[in-house]
Amino acid sequence: MSNLDQSSISVFGRRLRAQRLAMGLSQEALGVAIGIDESSSRGRISRYELGVNEPALAISRLLAKALEVPMGYFYCDDDLEAEALLLIHAVSHEQRRKIVEILRGCVPQLEE
Repeated sequence: MSNLDQSSISVFGRRLRAQRLAMGLSQEALGVAIGIDESSSRGRISRYELGVNEPALAISRLLAKALEVPMGYFYCDDDLEAEALLLIHAVSHEQRRKIVEILRGCVPQLEE
């Protein structure tokens, strides 16, 4: 595994653990909530948090849904961007649309 891969896993694990704790869930409860057998759920979530294993994309989606965060939050290595994802995720669709329009106005148009 390359250093970049290890870095991504560490970010994933750190964010997974932080959000799980913020929601007051145990590793076992989170695992069960996404359909992992109760007997192995604590161990699997622990391995994801520690970076021992990286979950498949389908599992990441389930984790994001259970923890009420956008999936990209787990993979974004910039903390400010990750916070922006959480904030955008927390507002209505119409508010998201307005945020995107504001951001478009801040970015110079790319010439083709």
